[in-house]
Amino acid sequence: MSYPSGIPTGASPEPPMSGGPAYPPGSPYPQPNVLGDHPVPGTQRNRSVLIAILIVVVMAVAGLAIFWKVLSSTGSSGFAWGLLFAFLPVPILVLLYLWLDRYEPEPAKYVLFALAWGAFVATLLAIWINTEAGKLLGESAAGGSRAAVFVAPPVEEFAKGAVIVLIALIRRKEFDGIIDGLVYAGMVGIGFAFTENILYYGRIYRALAEEGGSDAGLQGAFTLFLLRGLMSPFAHPLFTSFTAIGIGIAVRHRHTAVRYLAPVVGYLAAVFAHALWNGVASWAGAAGFFGIYLVLMVPIFVGLVIFALVMRSRESQMIASRLYDYVRFGWLTAPEVPLIATLRGRKALRQNAKRHGGQAIVAAKAFQHTATELAYLRDKIVRQVIGPEALPAEKKLLDELRARRPSVPFPPMPAFGPPQPAMGLPPGQPGYSPGPAGYQGPPGGYGPYPPSQFPPSQ
Repeated sequence: MSYPSGIPTGASPEPPMSGGPAYPPGSPYPQPNVLGDHPVPGTQRNRSVLIAILIVVVMAVAGLAIFWKVLSSTGSSGFAWGLLFAFLPVPILVLLYLWLDRYEPEPAKYVLFALAWGAFVATLLAIWINTEAGKLLGESAAGGSRAAVFVAPPVEEFAKGAVIVLIALIRRKEFDGIIDGLVYAGMVGIGFAFTENILYYGRIYRALAEEGGSDAGLQGAFTLFLLRGLMSPFAHPLFTSFTAIGIGIAVRHRHTAVRYLAPVVGYLAAVFAHALWNGVASWAGAAGFFGIYLVLMVPIFVGLVIFALVMRSRESQMIASRLYDYVRFGWLTAPEVPLIATLRGRKALRQNAKRHGGQAIVAAKAFQHTATELAYLRDKIVRQVIGPEALPAEKKLLDELRARRPSVPFPPMPAFGPPQPAMGLPPGQPGYSPGPAGYQGPPGGYGPYPPSQFPPSQ
């Protein structure tokens, strides 16, 4: 995006971007000199359908294999009780991670893919390798302390982290950073823990039921549920979150060394935390386990929660800062930014839209979604993470934003902080009024907008 001739006094010009300058609204968009090959109509759709079918087949095969493996280890009654206890925390955990991802929710198909990967593919791979490693180490088929500490952590964290890397590569233009990574880490961890818990609950039920009857089996499964399902349902998502943080840092950084090293460091941290947890559970005894749980694991979990909330707050500030770039050139007005960049403003816009009917709600949500995508794309351009290939995507999002805006019922603006000067498109552009004469954009020129100028996130 190029500056007009007048730059506010004291404002430093924007650093050069690898993709070259963009464009103010109304100016000609860049056109390719030579037209490349274009796919035959329908080819992209057919390929997507084939990929979807392949994914469903792979998941079905892995699901049947893991189902048979778990059922043969637990028996039908153990499997049924294990399934019940394992499922209980799943909806709550899924909703918590979806609540974290409120600015730009990840597509449902990718969320379900990560969940299924954790439940079927990752567990199948981990169970097979852990079992074979246990045999080599002379431990039982149900596992042992050495396999649990030295084999399971690197294998399981690799199996879980692989899907986050895969999604980041597939959605490299839309995978925006740490929050996205944490959401996928949560999903794959929840799926993995779900299947693993069925196995553990079912095994203990079967073993105790064979000795003391179904009541003894049920009591043992419930006791284990208290330890795994209520005290530590966050364990697998927590471990994989370290890998996700590394991947999130990598996708937002333009230096090659950081992009390769950050995921590796994150993976090693995940392996270490997982090994520490398994080691304490295997060797410390009941008193040691509860001591380490309270002194170490709970603070780590609380710290990660705080970190995630801080990241979401910074996400709000980033969105506001990048959208004010477009306020400068008239694509948005300054009072509209908090309706997109803050949770309070987003809620207010949608509540106001409800008064105007279902189509208004759809329009408001679409407007917020488009503007949020635009902010993330702009941030990658400024960071020089992406280059010239971003210009068509930016053009498309700006056109969508202008097309959606007339259908959005905006609430009264004074409720969202101090009034901001109105901005307008250059003369002759429909849909906007020219801004005040001599107005040069947000205070301070380019860069983060003062947080005090819009309501805090809730």
